[in-house]
Amino acid sequence: MTPRNTAPRLTPAPEEQVRPLLGMPAAVQSDPDGPLSHMVGQPVLNVLGVIGNHPALLSGVHPMLSALGQGKLSLRDRELMVLRVGYLLRSHYEWAHHVAIGAKAGLTEEEIARVPAGPDAPGWSAHDAALLRAADELRGPEARISDRTWQQLATVYDAQQLLEVPALIGAYTLLAYILKSCDVAIEDWLTDPADLPEA
Repeated sequence: MTPRNTAPRLTPAPEEQVRPLLGMPAAVQSDPDGPLSHMVGQPVLNVLGVIGNHPALLSGVHPMLSALGQGKLSLRDRELMVLRVGYLLRSHYEWAHHVAIGAKAGLTEEEIARVPAGPDAPGWSAHDAALLRAADELRGPEARISDRTWQQLATVYDAQQLLEVPALIGAYTLLAYILKSCDVAIEDWLTDPADLPEA
């Protein structure tokens, strides 16, 4: 593994510059029992602050992330794929945040711990395995969801949901590239950030 710098390559832009780009009020209101409850009352996420150094880029990326976050896939399905992306790309930041969100989305500790083992690990439903396999296949040499995986997902998903699968995996791959290349620090306020399992 490439040695990581201890200091971020880019620091987050000031909150007063970033919040207007996100359409966020000064005090973000969120469900204290919802999947993002670990972020209630906290400053802007470091990843958004870092991207905020390029306001036009943040103004383009954030609506896509919001659309996917409010999209047609269940939160549990989304989190399973994001965790797989975070693991495959060795993104400590992505893994730490999405372990917390995944637990709120209904993933059990055992399921989260099994994500690194991949789609062929015993215990996954055919649908869950297809979600994990989609992330693996898009990271593979063909960068394409296979016919087998697509057909499995199509037994549950409609056209809009099917489109969201590669979009979600691609969006969180993009974030992982930024997180790792900029050495974005995990927030101090993230209680007990989950360690990224060894590859």
